[in-house]
Amino acid sequence: MSKLNSFVKQFVAAVQGDDAEVQAQKAFRSADSALKVQIASLNGDVIALEDSVSSAQEALEQAKINGGKTIQDRNYYVEQLVSAKNRLTQAEKALKDHNSKLAFLVETHEGLSA
Repeated sequence: MSKLNSFVKQFVAAVQGDDAEVQAQKAFRSADSALKVQIASLNGDVIALEDSVSSAQEALEQAKINGGKTIQDRNYYVEQLVSAKNRLTQAEKALKDHNSKLAFLVETHEGLSA
């Protein structure tokens, strides 16, 4: 209930109307619901992003050993190695960005009760 009270008080102060408290309660429920839905969705996506990082790490390890094949073309080998490293970097960045967004939304949701 303290979540609602803090949000309502702030909202009422901003709106300054006769039915400001009713509007504040609706806005709080909407904000709370929107954040809960997004947080749940983003939590579900974490596993897929972590799997992408793992797959990219495995692909880089395979690229380092040229998939167990003899290196016929050194330039191609290096291109494949760099490409695999770039894919790993992109996957790690995507996971980091995703986790940052998730942390921000969780913090914001928790802040509704402050």
